Amino acid sequence: MTNWSVWKEEREYRKLFLAGVVNGVGNRFTQVAALTLLYQVTGSGAAIGLLFLIRMIPFLLIAPLGGVLADKFPKKALLIGIDLCRIPFALTPLLVNEPGELWIIYVSAFLLASGDALYAPTRMSSIPILVQQEKLLYVNAIEQIMVGVVLIVGSTAGGMVAYLFGLEIAFSLNALSFLLSAYFLRTITFTKDSHSSIQSKPPTPKLPSIHWIVSSFAVMTFLMIECTMPLANGIDNVLMSVYALDVFDKGELGVGLIYGFLGLGFVLSSLLSPFLNKNLLAFIVSFIALEGVGHLFLSVAPTFSLALLSVLFITFVGGISNICLSTIMMKVIPKPRQGMFFGLTTMISNTTLGVTMGIGGLLVEAFGPRMLSSAVGVGYLFFTFIYALAFFKLNLKREKRTLAKSLR
Repeated sequence: MTNWSVWKEEREYRKLFLAGVVNGVGNRFTQVAALTLLYQVTGSGAAIGLLFLIRMIPFLLIAPLGGVLADKFPKKALLIGIDLCRIPFALTPLLVNEPGELWIIYVSAFLLASGDALYAPTRMSSIPILVQQEKLLYVNAIEQIMVGVVLIVGSTAGGMVAYLFGLEIAFSLNALSFLLSAYFLRTITFTKDSHSSIQSKPPTPKLPSIHWIVSSFAVMTFLMIECTMPLANGIDNVLMSVYALDVFDKGELGVGLIYGFLGLGFVLSSLLSPFLNKNLLAFIVSFIALEGVGHLFLSVAPTFSLALLSVLFITFVGGISNICLSTIMMKVIPKPRQGMFFGLTTMISNTTLGVTMGIGGLLVEAFGPRMLSSAVGVGYLFFTFIYALAFFKLNLKREKRTLAKSLR
């Protein structure tokens, strides 16, 4: 079995994948255009920081609601509805003509991020329903390809479109991307075990909804990882641009190359999926440790070329750990609970990521990028030790049975 064979066989997932790519690229278009417009009108870095802060808030407040809705209502209808509702909000920045109208960009960013916060857990909880369990590992590998493609194509093409054709076209293409995404989703067929309110009624939980989370060592371990990994990832996001602009003085081209290699690493990580069928917990620990080693190499890279190779290695091994972790979570968490669970992980990871990015900017100024990159590498190694201790106590088969019993 290979990624390509699974891609050809899983016809329904292909539609979800294509919708995800279109959605992701469109979001990158808007991000590039909104940041450019803000800087053109205000010339203020604080205005850009405020935009990122506003985009973070919906994930804290709304993502858990998205997870609950995904467990209670038909996922297909939710995904299409969220796409269509975001179209007008993607176009509202076109109304901005002067500094006094900048509030329109912030409102648009908040509402679009609210859509993302509802969409993400619904989409994640759809994957185990559309895909056979034995193919989840390969599909999660394909998901890493999607992340890489969106990062490479979305950021690069978004900048080119904004530069060549104007910001108005970039905003308009994002609106069109939501329409195209809804088109791909309209023919998806969910199987009868999707646990939506129309296709089949989920079992009535025996325990209160919060009890199954705190009483499961596996669930608490997954949530711990989703909470701690963004502490390092958020600083990663800040460091990448700083290395290109300040450490190696490569300008905008350097930033583009950095993000291109980041995306390429995610794409290449998917190639190892045929070798990851067993001992997924061990792979998670090993490759997170290697991610830390990659940051230690980046902190001492003498040339920009070696820095690019370090970045490629970091996302390559990080993508593999993502594949393994996502596969385990989808196999262990009962399908009727996955909407709520992925709503929580979306809230936790995105909120932590946003806060850490803000703090990371201050830390770069205080300690410098190379020292901070070393600290991130050590942080990954420390997290590896904590995760290894947790995994040593984790019995996935027993946890899966216990979680299934909580539904009866």
